[in-house]
Amino acid sequence: MTTIAALLAGVVLTPSAPADDPPDRTAKAAVEKALKRLEAGVTNYPKHRQCFSCHHQAMAVLSMTAARRRGFAVDEELFKKVVDFSARTFRNKAQIARGQGVGGDSTSVVYALHTFAAAGRPADEMTAALVEYLLVKQRKDGSWPIAAFGDRPPTMGSLFTNVGLAMFALKHYSPDEDDPGAEELQKRIDAAVEKGRAWLLANKPVSTEDKVFHLRGLVDAGAEAKDIESARAQLLKDQREDGSWAQLADMDGDAYATATVLVALRHAGLDAGHEAYRKGAKYLLQTQKEDGAWIVQTRSKPLQLFFDNGDPGGKSQFISFAATGWAVLALVETLPPAK
Repeated sequence: MTTIAALLAGVVLTPSAPADDPPDRTAKAAVEKALKRLEAGVTNYPKHRQCFSCHHQAMAVLSMTAARRRGFAVDEELFKKVVDFSARTFRNKAQIARGQGVGGDSTSVVYALHTFAAAGRPADEMTAALVEYLLVKQRKDGSWPIAAFGDRPPTMGSLFTNVGLAMFALKHYSPDEDDPGAEELQKRIDAAVEKGRAWLLANKPVSTEDKVFHLRGLVDAGAEAKDIESARAQLLKDQREDGSWAQLADMDGDAYATATVLVALRHAGLDAGHEAYRKGAKYLLQTQKEDGAWIVQTRSKPLQLFFDNGDPGGKSQFISFAATGWAVLALVETLPPAK
């Protein structure tokens, strides 16, 4: 299993040397505070919306699973509710299998499949429909489209996000050999992964979001070591003096960019004791708010009527919630596995 697959599926990795604790806050305390913030936010979300979201359901499940594997206590009843809530969004399996009926298009589908994988949900009719959605929606060039209602950077604004996450999702939910039609379906999945890998190799990432999921996709698609090493080196080169990464070259560093990069670097084999990882983790620890959240200013243009879920960040609360989830994923890697 690749490192990113382990991270997202909650599998304990070989422990790395923990980063030095800054004097004001330890990684363990930061994760505990962040988990409380995430649990509160994902509890409130169904009061306002009845559909799966990448920023709330996906990031809550991924964070809670990773933290639980490191020995943190999570609300198990809430965890189950979040997974069940997510599954209900995709209950119209026949429509989904035709490549229809998913708000957020391919981005929602790849995040959903990662969510179910992290939660340990086995392959079933729903995951099969989501896989079929990806097979139907893949473009001739090997990429998957961004939602028709427009991009919402960073999470829903990069073709690299869709392709990178699809590489793991398709492989993880490949059919068992004994399943009816398994051989033909596996051929289609293998072809889709091959086209996705070719797209990743043929296209140059620009933004940090691009570079993060370019790297992750290359690893999960089984690219050559030299291509993975080159992509990893580019991300390491982009680190700022304060330990952060920025979403765009002309922006300041922030927690979303920093945490997603750290997770991607771990995916590509970088040890959490590496100087760059330690600096990035320290930046996250120093920028966490007292309520447990990390605040990142949105750069998405409003496409829907804003609703206040009660999370920190005002009109930037959704990207901030996602950043908080990614920060948990990055910081737990500096801690030893649960005994």
